[in-house]
Amino acid sequence: MTNLKVPYIFLIPCLVIIFLTLVGPVLQSFLLSLSEFSLVNPSQAPVGFQNYIALLSDSIFWKSIQVTLFLVFGSVVLEFVVGIFLALLITSSGPRARSIFSSIFIIPIAIAPIVVGILWSPNSVFDDLNTLLYYGLSLGVYIDTTRPFIYYSLIMISDAYIWAPLLMLVTVAIIRSIPREQYEAAEVMGASSWTKFNKITFPAIISSPAIIVTLLLRMADAFRMFEIPYAWNFWLGQDSELGASVDTVSVLMWKMFSSTMYDFPIAQITTIAIVLLIMTLSICALVLKRSSSLLD
Repeated sequence: MTNLKVPYIFLIPCLVIIFLTLVGPVLQSFLLSLSEFSLVNPSQAPVGFQNYIALLSDSIFWKSIQVTLFLVFGSVVLEFVVGIFLALLITSSGPRARSIFSSIFIIPIAIAPIVVGILWSPNSVFDDLNTLLYYGLSLGVYIDTTRPFIYYSLIMISDAYIWAPLLMLVTVAIIRSIPREQYEAAEVMGASSWTKFNKITFPAIISSPAIIVTLLLRMADAFRMFEIPYAWNFWLGQDSELGASVDTVSVLMWKMFSSTMYDFPIAQITTIAIVLLIMTLSICALVLKRSSSLLD
């Protein structure tokens, strides 16, 4: 046996474990999606691609896809912008302020998403604010939290509240890796703070493989957004309604499974999960390909 083959031999157990824990369940789920299996009807009689055909012609599914895509891209962009702002605040502060800011900004990552959904709910945010605006200041202003613009914005803010610190940490590392000589040369040439950010800092951030990988991972994770929209289903009184205005794909699957009126359609839910997986991988692959072309 040549020495070149030895490393591959040692990789075999790892590859087997990956297959059994990752690829195996996906294949099993795909086979299940080709049946009519449910908890009420445990028969796994094959139905071919009928579940996929029915799903792709379902308006409720496409509405949940639209909600998911809107919240995913809106949340990730907001997290990226807030993460850069927090990173600039930390890197431009003194040592003591830097340690204080870092400790405070990192706290939201440790909070459960369902708790964040409750913290940013209408009862927590807008009841007192509306009371202040309408009665306290006598402005006659009332913020209607049932308007789509309001609750979509709050869901994005809630998600960004949790994950912007992750983008902040990566961005801080990127900024600190930029050679100090570049900023010194810019200062000698009389560049303003905005010019230094626009010409040095921001290009270094968006061209960093670290931030691209982080954004891809965050985007893939955001596609399974569940806890915060689930909490908002209750505030809007839509917790038992399929195709509600804040139903992401994950929330839609949960409603189908948790309600007895749908007979626990495991095969249909698995079909949705497979389509969501394909959509997530496809979008991430397109973003990665686009990012790679920009880096070359």
